[in-house]
Amino acid sequence: CDRVSGSARLPRQKHLVLISLPDDVEWPLRPHLRGRQAMGASAEADGKGEAQTPGRSIPGGSSSLHPSSEDEAKSGAPSRRDEQERKMRSPSQRCNNKMVVLVCTNIANLSCHAVYSVLSSFYPPQAKAKGMSDDMVGFTFAIFAGIIFLFSPVAGKLMERRGKVWVYLCGLCIASVSTILFAFAALVPDGWPFAVWCLTMRIAQGVGSALEETAMYAIIAELDTENVTFYLGICEVSTGLGYMIGPPLGGLLFHMGGFALPFVFLGALIAPAAIGFHRFMPHEVNRGGKDEERSESVSLRGLTRNPQVMVMAVAGMIANMDYAFLEPTLGEHAASVGIAESPEAIGALFSVAMTAYTLSCPAIGLIARKDRLGPRTVILVGLFLQLLGFMLIGPSPLLQQSRVGTPQVVFALLLFGVGESMSYAPLMDDMMLSCGEYAEEASVALAPLMASSFSLGQMLGPLVGSASSGRLGFPWACTLMAFLLLLQLATIAFVDAIWPRKAKQSYGVSYTELTSLSVPLSESAVD
Repeated sequence: CDRVSGSARLPRQKHLVLISLPDDVEWPLRPHLRGRQAMGASAEADGKGEAQTPGRSIPGGSSSLHPSSEDEAKSGAPSRRDEQERKMRSPSQRCNNKMVVLVCTNIANLSCHAVYSVLSSFYPPQAKAKGMSDDMVGFTFAIFAGIIFLFSPVAGKLMERRGKVWVYLCGLCIASVSTILFAFAALVPDGWPFAVWCLTMRIAQGVGSALEETAMYAIIAELDTENVTFYLGICEVSTGLGYMIGPPLGGLLFHMGGFALPFVFLGALIAPAAIGFHRFMPHEVNRGGKDEERSESVSLRGLTRNPQVMVMAVAGMIANMDYAFLEPTLGEHAASVGIAESPEAIGALFSVAMTAYTLSCPAIGLIARKDRLGPRTVILVGLFLQLLGFMLIGPSPLLQQSRVGTPQVVFALLLFGVGESMSYAPLMDDMMLSCGEYAEEASVALAPLMASSFSLGQMLGPLVGSASSGRLGFPWACTLMAFLLLLQLATIAFVDAIWPRKAKQSYGVSYTELTSLSVPLSESAVD
Protein backbone atom coordinates (compact mmCIF):
# COMPACT_ATOMS: atom_id res chain seq x y z
CA CYS A 1 0.00 0.00 0.00
CA ASP A 2 2.83 2.35 0.83
CA ARG A 3 4.57 1.60 -2.46
CA VAL A 4 1.46 2.44 -4.46
CA SER A 5 0.76 5.67 -2.61
CA GLY A 6 4.38 6.75 -2.61
CA SER A 7 3.97 8.29 0.86
CA ALA A 8 6.84 8.12 3.34
CA ARG A 9 4.60 8.67 6.40
CA LEU A 10 2.76 5.80 8.00
CA PRO A 11 -0.96 6.45 8.55
CA ARG A 12 -2.47 6.51 12.02
CA GLN A 13 -4.66 3.49 11.14
CA LYS A 14 -2.17 0.67 10.48
CA HIS A 15 -3.09 -2.62 8.77
CA LEU A 16 -0.95 -5.70 9.32
CA VAL A 17 -0.74 -7.81 6.14
CA LEU A 18 0.97 -11.21 6.22
CA ILE A 19 2.53 -12.12 2.85
CA SER A 20 4.10 -15.49 2.07
CA LEU A 21 6.70 -15.57 -0.71
CA PRO A 22 8.89 -18.24 -2.30
CA ASP A 23 12.46 -18.62 -1.13
CA ASP A 24 14.08 -17.23 -4.27
CA VAL A 25 12.24 -13.91 -4.36
CA GLU A 26 14.15 -10.68 -3.83
CA TRP A 27 12.10 -8.04 -2.01
CA PRO A 28 14.21 -5.24 -0.43
CA LEU A 29 12.37 -2.99 1.95
CA ARG A 30 11.97 0.70 1.26
CA PRO A 31 14.85 2.76 2.75
CA HIS A 32 12.69 4.70 5.22
CA LEU A 33 11.39 1.44 6.70
CA ARG A 34 14.79 -0.24 6.93
CA GLY A 35 16.45 2.45 9.03
CA ARG A 36 19.35 4.73 8.41
CA GLN A 37 21.99 2.01 8.55
CA ALA A 38 20.40 0.07 5.67
CA MET A 39 19.95 3.14 3.45
CA GLY A 40 23.58 3.09 2.35
CA ALA A 41 23.36 -0.56 1.37
CA SER A 42 20.15 0.12 -0.59
CA ALA A 43 21.77 2.94 -2.56
CA GLU A 44 24.76 0.73 -3.34
CA ALA A 45 22.48 -2.08 -4.50
CA ASP A 46 20.48 0.31 -6.67
CA GLY A 47 23.68 1.54 -8.28
CA LYS A 48 24.68 -1.99 -9.25
CA GLY A 49 21.40 -2.47 -11.06
CA GLU A 50 19.80 -4.91 -8.67
CA ALA A 51 16.12 -5.67 -8.79
CA GLN A 52 13.91 -2.70 -7.98
CA THR A 53 10.99 -4.80 -6.90
CA PRO A 54 9.65 -4.05 -3.42
CA GLY A 55 11.31 -6.83 -1.48
CA ARG A 56 14.36 -8.43 0.03
CA SER A 57 15.52 -11.98 0.36
CA ILE A 58 13.25 -13.69 2.88
CA PRO A 59 14.48 -17.25 3.37
CA GLY A 60 11.93 -19.97 3.75
CA GLY A 61 9.02 -17.79 2.77
CA SER A 62 9.24 -15.85 5.99
CA SER A 63 7.03 -12.84 6.45
CA SER A 64 9.56 -11.00 8.59
CA LEU A 65 9.94 -7.36 7.68
CA HIS A 66 13.48 -7.06 9.11
CA PRO A 67 16.54 -7.11 6.87
CA SER A 68 18.61 -10.24 7.12
CA SER A 69 21.76 -10.26 9.22
CA GLU A 70 23.68 -11.54 6.20
CA ASP A 71 22.85 -8.44 4.16
CA GLU A 72 23.55 -6.12 7.07
CA ALA A 73 26.91 -7.80 7.58
CA LYS A 74 27.74 -7.02 3.96
CA SER A 75 26.82 -3.38 4.45
CA GLY A 76 28.91 -3.15 7.62
CA ALA A 77 25.87 -2.35 9.80
CA PRO A 78 25.11 -4.26 13.00
CA SER A 79 22.12 -6.61 12.93
CA ARG A 80 18.96 -4.97 14.19
CA ARG A 81 17.84 -8.28 15.67
CA ASP A 82 21.15 -8.60 17.54
CA GLU A 83 20.73 -5.07 18.85
CA GLN A 84 17.22 -5.83 20.06
CA GLU A 85 18.41 -9.02 21.73
CA ARG A 86 21.18 -7.09 23.42
CA LYS A 87 18.69 -4.55 24.80
CA MET A 88 16.30 -7.28 25.96
CA ARG A 89 19.00 -9.64 27.22
CA SER A 90 18.15 -9.15 30.87
CA PRO A 91 14.70 -7.68 31.54
CA SER A 92 15.18 -8.17 35.25
CA GLN A 93 18.36 -6.10 35.12
CA ARG A 94 16.55 -3.29 33.32
CA CYS A 95 13.79 -3.42 35.94
CA ASN A 96 16.40 -3.29 38.70
CA ASN A 97 17.99 -0.25 37.05
CA LYS A 98 14.63 1.50 37.04
CA MET A 99 14.22 0.74 40.73
CA VAL A 100 17.69 2.15 41.48
CA VAL A 101 16.84 5.27 39.46
CA LEU A 102 13.59 5.61 41.41
CA VAL A 103 15.45 5.33 44.73
CA CYS A 104 18.07 7.90 43.68
CA THR A 105 15.35 10.23 42.42
CA ASN A 106 13.51 10.02 45.73
CA ILE A 107 16.67 10.65 47.76
CA ALA A 108 17.45 13.73 45.66
CA ASN A 109 13.83 14.90 45.84
CA LEU A 110 13.77 14.47 49.63
CA SER A 111 16.99 16.45 49.97
CA CYS A 112 15.79 19.30 47.74
CA HIS A 113 12.53 19.67 49.69
CA ALA A 114 14.38 19.39 53.00
CA VAL A 115 16.53 22.28 51.79
CA TYR A 116 13.35 24.34 51.56
CA SER A 117 12.14 23.57 55.11
CA VAL A 118 15.43 23.14 56.99
CA LEU A 119 15.76 26.89 57.63
CA SER A 120 12.64 27.16 59.80
CA SER A 121 14.20 25.62 62.92
CA PHE A 122 17.33 27.77 63.33
CA TYR A 123 17.69 30.38 60.57
CA PRO A 124 15.32 33.21 61.72
CA PRO A 125 17.05 33.96 65.06
CA GLN A 126 20.50 33.57 63.48
CA ALA A 127 19.60 35.91 60.62
CA LYS A 128 18.18 38.52 62.98
CA ALA A 129 21.38 38.34 65.03
CA LYS A 130 23.30 39.10 61.82
CA GLY A 131 21.21 42.23 61.21
CA MET A 132 18.39 41.01 58.91
CA SER A 133 14.88 42.41 59.39
CA ASP A 134 11.74 40.33 59.78
CA ASP A 135 10.60 41.24 56.28
CA MET A 136 13.91 40.18 54.78
CA VAL A 137 13.79 36.85 56.66
CA GLY A 138 10.30 36.20 55.31
CA PHE A 139 11.42 37.17 51.82
CA THR A 140 14.25 34.65 52.07
CA PHE A 141 11.69 31.91 52.67
CA ALA A 142 9.20 33.05 50.00
CA ILE A 143 11.68 33.61 47.18
CA PHE A 144 12.38 29.86 46.92
CA ALA A 145 8.87 29.00 45.62
CA GLY A 146 8.79 32.15 43.50
CA ILE A 147 11.97 31.18 41.66
CA ILE A 148 10.59 27.69 40.99
CA PHE A 149 7.43 29.22 39.52
CA LEU A 150 9.37 31.58 37.26
CA PHE A 151 12.12 29.16 36.20
CA SER A 152 10.06 26.00 35.53
CA PRO A 153 9.10 27.09 31.96
CA VAL A 154 12.79 27.82 31.29
CA ALA A 155 13.57 24.30 32.46
CA GLY A 156 11.04 22.99 29.93
CA LYS A 157 12.80 24.84 27.11
CA LEU A 158 16.15 23.46 28.24
CA MET A 159 14.75 19.92 28.21
CA GLU A 160 13.69 20.35 24.59
CA ARG A 161 17.22 21.40 23.62
CA ARG A 162 19.50 19.40 25.92
CA GLY A 163 17.36 16.52 27.16
CA LYS A 164 15.68 15.62 30.45
CA VAL A 165 18.63 13.81 32.02
CA TRP A 166 21.02 16.71 31.37
CA VAL A 167 18.60 19.20 32.93
CA TYR A 168 17.98 16.95 35.92
CA LEU A 169 21.69 16.46 36.67
CA CYS A 170 22.37 20.19 36.25
CA GLY A 171 19.60 20.94 38.72
CA LEU A 172 21.04 18.54 41.27
CA CYS A 173 24.54 20.01 40.86
CA ILE A 174 23.27 23.58 41.29
CA ALA A 175 21.19 22.65 44.33
CA SER A 176 24.08 20.74 45.93
CA VAL A 177 26.72 23.43 45.38
CA SER A 178 24.48 26.33 46.43
CA THR A 179 23.38 24.51 49.60
CA ILE A 180 26.99 23.85 50.61
CA LEU A 181 27.92 27.47 49.85
CA PHE A 182 25.03 28.61 52.06
CA ALA A 183 27.06 27.27 55.00
CA PHE A 184 29.66 30.00 54.49
CA ALA A 185 27.08 32.67 55.34
CA ALA A 186 28.22 32.43 58.95
CA LEU A 187 31.61 33.79 57.87
CA VAL A 188 30.16 36.77 55.97
CA PRO A 189 30.08 40.16 57.79
CA ASP A 190 26.85 41.28 59.42
CA GLY A 191 24.34 43.52 57.66
CA TRP A 192 23.76 43.72 53.93
CA PRO A 193 26.67 41.38 52.94
CA PHE A 194 25.04 38.59 54.94
CA ALA A 195 21.61 39.34 53.46
CA VAL A 196 22.93 39.45 49.88
CA TRP A 197 24.84 36.18 50.33
CA CYS A 198 21.80 34.36 51.76
CA LEU A 199 19.44 35.67 49.09
CA THR A 200 21.87 34.73 46.31
CA MET A 201 22.26 31.19 47.61
CA ARG A 202 18.50 30.90 48.11
CA ILE A 203 17.85 31.97 44.51
CA ALA A 204 20.42 29.42 43.31
CA GLN A 205 18.69 26.74 45.40
CA GLY A 206 15.38 27.69 43.76
CA VAL A 207 16.90 27.45 40.27
CA GLY A 208 18.37 24.03 41.03
CA SER A 209 15.11 22.78 42.53
CA ALA A 210 13.16 24.08 39.52
CA LEU A 211 15.42 22.13 37.14
CA GLU A 212 15.31 19.02 39.34
CA GLU A 213 11.57 19.00 39.95
CA THR A 214 10.57 19.82 36.38
CA ALA A 215 12.86 17.20 34.82
CA MET A 216 11.84 14.63 37.45
CA TYR A 217 8.19 14.76 36.34
CA ALA A 218 9.18 14.25 32.69
CA ILE A 219 11.60 11.40 33.50
CA ILE A 220 9.08 9.56 35.68
CA ALA A 221 6.47 9.93 32.94
CA GLU A 222 8.83 8.29 30.43
CA LEU A 223 10.17 5.52 32.69
CA ASP A 224 6.83 3.72 32.65
CA THR A 225 3.92 5.36 30.87
CA GLU A 226 1.44 2.81 32.22
CA ASN A 227 2.28 3.47 35.88
CA VAL A 228 2.89 7.22 35.92
CA THR A 229 0.52 7.86 38.82
CA PHE A 230 2.06 5.14 40.99
CA TYR A 231 5.63 6.34 40.44
CA LEU A 232 4.67 9.96 41.02
CA GLY A 233 2.89 8.83 44.18
CA ILE A 234 6.13 7.27 45.38
CA CYS A 235 7.99 10.50 44.59
CA GLU A 236 5.41 12.51 46.54
CA VAL A 237 6.29 10.37 49.57
CA SER A 238 9.81 11.78 49.43
CA THR A 239 8.31 15.26 48.98
CA GLY A 240 6.28 14.92 52.17
CA LEU A 241 9.20 13.41 54.07
CA GLY A 242 11.45 16.27 52.97
CA TYR A 243 9.03 18.83 54.37
CA MET A 244 8.57 16.77 57.55
CA ILE A 245 12.16 15.96 58.44
CA GLY A 246 13.64 19.31 57.38
CA PRO A 247 12.87 21.29 60.56
CA PRO A 248 13.81 18.60 63.13
CA LEU A 249 16.88 17.56 61.15
CA GLY A 250 18.00 21.17 60.87
CA GLY A 251 17.58 21.71 64.61
CA LEU A 252 19.51 18.54 65.44
CA LEU A 253 22.40 19.26 63.07
CA PHE A 254 22.55 22.89 64.20
CA HIS A 255 22.84 21.71 67.81
CA MET A 256 25.61 19.27 66.84
CA GLY A 257 27.73 21.38 64.50
CA GLY A 258 26.45 24.93 64.35
CA PHE A 259 25.12 26.97 61.41
CA ALA A 260 27.13 25.23 58.66
CA LEU A 261 26.42 21.54 59.35
CA PRO A 262 22.76 21.36 58.14
CA PHE A 263 23.69 22.88 54.77
CA VAL A 264 26.81 20.77 54.28
CA PHE A 265 24.95 17.57 55.17
CA LEU A 266 22.03 18.15 52.78
CA GLY A 267 24.27 19.39 49.97
CA ALA A 268 26.52 16.34 50.28
CA LEU A 269 23.49 14.01 50.35
CA ILE A 270 22.45 15.13 46.86
CA ALA A 271 25.80 14.19 45.26
CA PRO A 272 25.67 10.35 45.59
CA ALA A 273 22.04 10.38 44.46
CA ALA A 274 23.05 12.22 41.29
CA ILE A 275 25.91 9.76 40.63
CA GLY A 276 23.65 6.73 41.08
CA PHE A 277 20.98 8.27 38.85
CA HIS A 278 23.48 8.88 36.05
CA ARG A 279 24.97 5.39 36.37
CA PHE A 280 21.76 3.37 36.27
CA MET A 281 19.54 5.53 34.07
CA PRO A 282 17.95 3.28 31.38
CA HIS A 283 19.18 4.05 27.87
CA GLU A 284 15.68 4.03 26.39
CA VAL A 285 14.89 7.27 28.23
CA ASN A 286 15.75 10.27 26.06
CA ARG A 287 19.21 11.54 27.02
CA GLY A 288 19.67 13.86 24.12
CA GLY A 289 17.83 16.93 23.00
CA LYS A 290 15.17 16.57 20.34
CA ASP A 291 13.95 13.04 19.83
CA GLU A 292 14.52 12.28 16.18
CA GLU A 293 11.98 9.46 16.08
CA ARG A 294 9.08 11.72 16.99
CA SER A 295 7.62 13.70 14.15
CA GLU A 296 5.23 15.65 16.37
CA SER A 297 6.13 17.93 19.27
CA VAL A 298 3.93 19.53 21.90
CA SER A 299 4.83 22.99 23.17
CA LEU A 300 3.93 24.61 26.46
CA ARG A 301 2.07 27.32 24.57
CA GLY A 302 0.02 24.65 22.83
CA LEU A 303 -0.91 23.11 26.16
CA THR A 304 -2.23 26.44 27.43
CA ARG A 305 -4.82 26.29 24.63
CA ASN A 306 -6.07 22.90 25.84
CA PRO A 307 -8.97 23.54 28.28
CA GLN A 308 -8.74 20.06 29.80
CA VAL A 309 -5.06 20.54 30.64
CA MET A 310 -5.38 24.07 32.00
CA VAL A 311 -8.38 23.36 34.22
CA MET A 312 -6.40 20.58 35.91
CA ALA A 313 -3.34 22.83 36.25
CA VAL A 314 -5.51 25.32 38.15
CA ALA A 315 -6.88 22.44 40.22
CA GLY A 316 -3.34 21.44 41.16
CA MET A 317 -2.53 25.00 42.18
CA ILE A 318 -5.63 25.28 44.40
CA ALA A 319 -5.02 21.83 45.89
CA ASN A 320 -1.53 22.90 46.97
CA MET A 321 -2.79 26.11 48.53
CA ASP A 322 -4.50 24.36 51.45
CA TYR A 323 -1.44 23.41 53.51
CA ALA A 324 0.27 26.69 52.64
CA PHE A 325 -2.94 28.53 53.62
CA LEU A 326 -2.75 26.98 57.11
CA GLU A 327 0.94 27.73 57.72
CA PRO A 328 0.48 31.37 58.89
CA THR A 329 -3.05 30.92 60.28
CA LEU A 330 -3.56 27.55 61.97
CA GLY A 331 -1.21 28.15 64.90
CA GLU A 332 -2.92 31.34 66.01
CA HIS A 333 -6.38 29.81 65.55
CA ALA A 334 -5.47 26.66 67.53
CA ALA A 335 -4.10 28.77 70.37
CA SER A 336 -7.19 31.00 70.42
CA VAL A 337 -9.59 28.07 70.82
CA GLY A 338 -7.36 26.28 73.32
CA ILE A 339 -6.46 23.28 71.16
CA ALA A 340 -2.69 23.82 70.99
CA GLU A 341 -0.74 26.58 72.67
CA SER A 342 2.88 25.42 72.73
CA PRO A 343 5.06 25.31 69.60
CA GLU A 344 5.41 21.54 70.00
CA ALA A 345 1.63 21.05 69.98
CA ILE A 346 1.19 23.31 66.95
CA GLY A 347 3.93 21.42 65.15
CA ALA A 348 2.15 18.14 65.96
CA LEU A 349 -1.01 19.48 64.30
CA PHE A 350 0.86 20.29 61.12
CA SER A 351 2.48 16.85 61.12
CA VAL A 352 -0.99 15.21 61.02
CA ALA A 353 -1.73 16.55 57.53
CA MET A 354 1.77 15.92 56.20
CA THR A 355 1.87 12.37 57.58
CA ALA A 356 -1.49 11.57 56.02
CA TYR A 357 -0.25 13.00 52.72
CA THR A 358 2.97 11.00 52.79
CA LEU A 359 1.41 7.66 53.72
CA SER A 360 -1.51 7.89 51.30
CA CYS A 361 0.47 8.76 48.16
CA PRO A 362 1.47 5.16 47.19
CA ALA A 363 -2.08 3.89 47.69
CA ILE A 364 -3.47 6.78 45.66
CA GLY A 365 -1.02 5.95 42.89
CA LEU A 366 -2.45 2.43 42.70
CA ILE A 367 -6.17 3.23 42.78
CA ALA A 368 -5.82 6.13 40.32
CA ARG A 369 -4.60 3.92 37.49
CA LYS A 370 -6.54 4.07 34.24
CA ASP A 371 -7.76 0.47 34.62
CA ARG A 372 -9.19 1.21 38.09
CA LEU A 373 -10.84 4.42 39.26
CA GLY A 374 -8.91 6.62 36.85
CA PRO A 375 -7.01 9.85 37.62
CA ARG A 376 -9.86 12.32 37.01
CA THR A 377 -12.23 10.63 39.48
CA VAL A 378 -9.56 10.52 42.18
CA ILE A 379 -8.68 14.20 41.67
CA LEU A 380 -12.32 15.27 42.01
CA VAL A 381 -12.76 13.25 45.21
CA GLY A 382 -9.56 14.81 46.58
CA LEU A 383 -10.79 18.34 45.93
CA PHE A 384 -14.08 17.52 47.64
CA LEU A 385 -12.24 16.15 50.71
CA GLN A 386 -10.28 19.38 50.98
CA LEU A 387 -13.53 21.33 50.74
CA LEU A 388 -14.92 19.35 53.68
CA GLY A 389 -11.70 19.96 55.60
CA PHE A 390 -12.01 23.73 55.29
CA MET A 391 -15.65 23.61 56.36
CA LEU A 392 -14.79 21.61 59.49
CA ILE A 393 -11.53 23.17 60.67
CA GLY A 394 -12.96 26.72 60.99
CA PRO A 395 -15.60 25.67 61.62
CA SER A 396 -17.55 27.47 58.90
CA PRO A 397 -20.23 29.83 60.22
CA LEU A 398 -22.58 28.15 57.76
CA LEU A 399 -22.50 25.03 59.95
CA GLN A 400 -23.77 27.08 62.92
CA GLN A 401 -21.37 25.31 65.26
CA SER A 402 -20.47 27.18 68.44
CA ARG A 403 -16.95 25.80 68.96
CA VAL A 404 -14.53 23.29 67.52
CA GLY A 405 -12.79 20.48 69.41
CA THR A 406 -9.47 18.71 68.94
CA PRO A 407 -10.95 15.57 67.28
CA GLN A 408 -12.69 17.67 64.65
CA VAL A 409 -9.52 19.63 63.86
CA VAL A 410 -7.45 16.43 63.61
CA PHE A 411 -10.07 14.86 61.33
CA ALA A 412 -10.06 17.96 59.13
CA LEU A 413 -6.26 17.83 58.88
CA LEU A 414 -6.48 14.17 57.86
CA LEU A 415 -8.90 15.20 55.11
CA PHE A 416 -6.39 17.85 54.00
CA GLY A 417 -3.55 15.33 53.79
CA VAL A 418 -5.46 12.62 51.94
CA GLY A 419 -7.28 15.16 49.73
CA GLU A 420 -4.06 16.86 48.63
CA SER A 421 -2.52 13.47 47.84
CA MET A 422 -5.55 12.51 45.73
CA SER A 423 -5.55 15.89 43.98
CA TYR A 424 -1.86 16.00 43.09
CA ALA A 425 -0.46 12.47 42.61
CA PRO A 426 -2.67 11.59 39.54
CA LEU A 427 -2.34 15.06 37.99
CA MET A 428 0.40 14.20 35.46
CA ASP A 429 -1.42 11.09 34.27
CA ASP A 430 -4.68 13.03 33.84
CA MET A 431 -2.96 15.76 31.82
CA MET A 432 -1.31 13.18 29.58
CA LEU A 433 -4.69 11.59 28.92
CA SER A 434 -6.03 15.01 27.96
CA CYS A 435 -3.31 15.24 25.29
CA GLY A 436 -4.74 12.19 23.49
CA GLU A 437 -2.43 10.52 21.01
CA TYR A 438 0.39 12.95 21.82
CA ALA A 439 0.51 11.96 25.50
CA GLU A 440 4.12 10.76 25.52
CA GLU A 441 5.37 13.69 23.46
CA ALA A 442 3.63 16.12 25.84
CA SER A 443 5.48 14.95 28.97
CA VAL A 444 8.32 17.44 28.44
CA ALA A 445 5.90 20.37 28.18
CA LEU A 446 3.63 19.13 30.99
CA ALA A 447 6.46 18.89 33.52
CA PRO A 448 7.11 22.67 33.82
CA LEU A 449 3.37 23.31 33.88
CA MET A 450 3.00 20.99 36.88
CA ALA A 451 5.98 22.45 38.70
CA SER A 452 4.72 25.98 38.12
CA SER A 453 1.24 25.19 39.40
CA PHE A 454 2.67 23.52 42.49
CA SER A 455 5.00 26.39 43.34
CA LEU A 456 2.33 29.02 42.59
CA GLY A 457 0.01 27.33 45.08
CA GLN A 458 2.80 27.32 47.65
CA MET A 459 3.39 31.01 47.06
CA LEU A 460 -0.25 32.17 47.02
CA GLY A 461 -1.41 30.05 49.95
CA PRO A 462 0.27 32.06 52.75
CA LEU A 463 -0.67 35.36 51.10
CA VAL A 464 -4.35 34.43 50.78
CA GLY A 465 -4.40 32.92 54.26
CA SER A 466 -2.87 35.92 55.99
CA ALA A 467 -4.93 38.50 54.08
CA SER A 468 -8.29 36.77 54.42
CA SER A 469 -7.84 35.72 58.07
CA GLY A 470 -6.77 39.22 59.08
CA ARG A 471 -9.81 40.83 57.46
CA LEU A 472 -12.54 38.17 57.75
CA GLY A 473 -11.39 35.97 60.59
CA PHE A 474 -10.22 32.35 60.38
CA PRO A 475 -13.72 30.70 60.11
CA TRP A 476 -14.85 32.91 57.21
CA ALA A 477 -11.43 32.65 55.54
CA CYS A 478 -11.76 28.84 55.55
CA THR A 479 -15.28 29.21 54.15
CA LEU A 480 -13.84 31.33 51.34
CA MET A 481 -11.34 28.57 50.51
CA ALA A 482 -14.14 25.98 50.53
CA PHE A 483 -16.11 28.14 48.09
CA LEU A 484 -13.02 28.42 45.86
CA LEU A 485 -12.74 24.62 45.77
CA LEU A 486 -16.45 24.30 44.99
CA LEU A 487 -16.04 26.78 42.13
CA GLN A 488 -13.14 24.74 40.78
CA LEU A 489 -15.21 21.54 40.87
CA ALA A 490 -17.98 23.30 38.94
CA THR A 491 -15.42 24.60 36.41
CA ILE A 492 -14.10 21.08 35.80
CA ALA A 493 -17.66 19.82 35.21
CA PHE A 494 -18.31 22.71 32.81
CA VAL A 495 -15.13 22.04 30.81
CA ASP A 496 -15.97 18.33 30.63
CA ALA A 497 -19.39 19.20 29.23
CA ILE A 498 -18.23 21.79 26.67
CA TRP A 499 -14.83 20.30 25.64
CA PRO A 500 -14.99 16.57 26.40
CA ARG A 501 -11.86 14.52 26.07
CA LYS A 502 -11.65 12.30 23.01
CA ALA A 503 -11.44 8.57 23.55
CA LYS A 504 -8.00 7.20 22.82
CA GLN A 505 -7.19 3.68 21.66
CA SER A 506 -3.65 2.53 22.33
CA TYR A 507 -2.33 6.09 22.10
CA GLY A 508 -4.07 6.75 18.81
CA VAL A 509 -2.87 3.62 16.97
CA SER A 510 -5.00 0.60 16.17
CA TYR A 511 -4.14 -2.50 14.16
CA THR A 512 -6.31 -4.67 11.97
CA GLU A 513 -5.02 -8.17 11.29
CA LEU A 514 -5.84 -9.44 7.81
CA THR A 515 -5.60 -12.91 6.36
CA SER A 516 -2.41 -14.20 4.81
CA LEU A 517 -1.97 -13.64 1.09
CA SER A 518 -0.16 -15.74 -1.45
CA VAL A 519 1.28 -13.43 -4.08
CA PRO A 520 1.44 -14.88 -7.60
CA LEU A 521 4.73 -14.03 -9.22
CA SER A 522 5.64 -13.95 -12.88
CA GLU A 523 8.73 -15.68 -14.14
CA SER A 524 10.39 -12.33 -14.81
CA ALA A 525 9.92 -11.30 -11.21
CA VAL A 526 11.47 -14.53 -10.00
CA ASP A 527 14.37 -14.17 -12.39
